Amino acid sequence: MSTPGKGPGKGPPPPASKGEGKGGASYKEKQEQALREQEDRLSAEEGFAGKPLSEHEKIIIEQKGTDQEGGDYAGRQFLPSRGYFACKKCGACLFLAESKFVFCQVWSSFDQAVADSINMTLEEDGRVETSCAKCGGHLGHIFEHPGGKRTNQRQCINDSSIQYIKFDPPAGTQEGGELAIPKAEDKKAPDCGCGG
Repeated sequence: MSTPGKGPGKGPPPPASKGEGKGGASYKEKQEQALREQEDRLSAEEGFAGKPLSEHEKIIIEQKGTDQEGGDYAGRQFLPSRGYFACKKCGACLFLAESKFVFCQVWSSFDQAVADSINMTLEEDGRVETSCAKCGGHLGHIFEHPGGKRTNQRQCINDSSIQYIKFDPPAGTQEGGELAIPKAEDKKAPDCGCGG
């Protein structure tokens, strides 16, 4: 009589490799895989240097328009684990992936930009416009955001103005931290209006 687990072909089964088992990949692994696929789908090529703009993008970037509904990146739709966001018009690196956070579902929110990548302009209504420092393309607006993710600022950016790139940012790229937001002396700056 043989003893269970002894002899050829007997014994406990080998340990299941990661992701295997009763249900295949774990929930976390499936989420990570789905994010990688989304990053691959939304990414421009490595070395992205801008692209010809659609008529809608021209209105947003060149005529200071505003996206009226969320695009591919807004809110929870896209929180990448790698890469950066560039100006869609000229390709300048603007925001690292880790600076993106969820505030509303209409615009993409970032807590800080790459150093020296954006310009700020105080508008008549008290809001502060952000634009690409390289080409001047309109990006969105910046607001005070106490208790933010890593800074006390929130940049609400039109998805039509930016392009995601899954690759490493250009060598030497560093975030710029909190910016000195210009303020109107006689007006309180309004919020972005998305109700985030």
